[in-house]
Amino acid sequence: MEIRPILATILRNPVGLILIGLQVALTLAIVVNALYIITTRLDNMRASAGIDEDNLLTISSTAFSGDESDTLANTRQDLDYLRGLPGVVDAMAVNTLPMAQSGWSTEIEASEDPDSHAVPTAIYFADHSLVNSLGLELIAGRPFREAEIKPYTMDQTLKPDVSIISAALALALFPDIDNPAQALGRHSWNGDENDRFATEIVGIVDGIKAPWKGFSVDIFNNVVFVPFIPLYGKTGSYAVRAEPGQLDRLLGSLQQELTELNPQRVVRDPRTFSEFRERFFRGDKSMAVMLSVVVGLLLLVNVLGIVGLVSFWVTQRTKQIGTRRALGATRGNILQYFLVENALISSAGVLLGAVLAMALNNWLASEFQVQRLPWHYLAGGSLALLLTGLAATCVPALRAAAIPPAIATRSV
Repeated sequence: MEIRPILATILRNPVGLILIGLQVALTLAIVVNALYIITTRLDNMRASAGIDEDNLLTISSTAFSGDESDTLANTRQDLDYLRGLPGVVDAMAVNTLPMAQSGWSTEIEASEDPDSHAVPTAIYFADHSLVNSLGLELIAGRPFREAEIKPYTMDQTLKPDVSIISAALALALFPDIDNPAQALGRHSWNGDENDRFATEIVGIVDGIKAPWKGFSVDIFNNVVFVPFIPLYGKTGSYAVRAEPGQLDRLLGSLQQELTELNPQRVVRDPRTFSEFRERFFRGDKSMAVMLSVVVGLLLLVNVLGIVGLVSFWVTQRTKQIGTRRALGATRGNILQYFLVENALISSAGVLLGAVLAMALNNWLASEFQVQRLPWHYLAGGSLALLLTGLAATCVPALRAAAIPPAIATRSV
């Protein structure tokens, strides 16, 4: 089929070119970026916390009276009791957990120089039962030793002698290594220029996540464990790892058992790690659902717009269609004409949309730290919109192709 006559027809009446072209361009720009954000959010929701998520719960209590020394004694009593319960693998006093959305953070360096590159990281308190209590994967080094564990109160300066760090933090902290295990025995540095101190790295764990993702800087994978028992006034919090199949039983009994162990306190309801995960990804889920609705509506509007405009063209060109049929054009020729016409207009819209999509992605990347749009999203989105446009054109085009030559001529 000759394309030049179709182009001439389009250019004689550019309104259709502008309307459909802009509609396709804007749809492509928004849809591909929305789909990429949806995919990113869904990938985030599938991320592992790096711990035994299915068998972990937390429980906390606040005493009616006492000071930090009483809290330390209560903590040790609680841990001894929890570790001895049937169905419990291990337990540990914690300051926070992955995906808890609250906790501590700091910046550490690989050099004594206070002006050296600082890497942001989350801080977890832990004791010698760390690996067993959380179900961590220790890929190099050793757990903390019991003799290294110290109580920590809020009026102290946090100066750990040893630490266990995540594999991601090891690679970020020491750019010269390609294997996280090579960070073993090295030191991280912290403190200001008048009070610098070094911490020896004795262990590397894999997959552990921070309590939050971070804002201007992504620290979701950067974690450091320090050997302290957190003492926050009269409050104690514990992570309890259950044996497979025992979590529900512990959820129903722990609060009562700890209350009976020490009635001079309020023991809160235990929470499973799945509750942390659900709350942590609630925003991602809502965003994915909202953007999915937007994508669906945009595609629907795009299809309806094309169907409506092509139907209008069919009505306008009834005489032209009848004349072509009378001169020997087949139904296939008429259908092909409208499909090629739509393909040309949609192609122009796709080219403009590709430029708009990249511009929108660059703005999102600079303002909201969205990652750069992969080329295959743009290619796939362009192809999908072209095919959608052709499919939408088929309905009125088939109706046009079905008009008999005599009826089309008499109707004008």
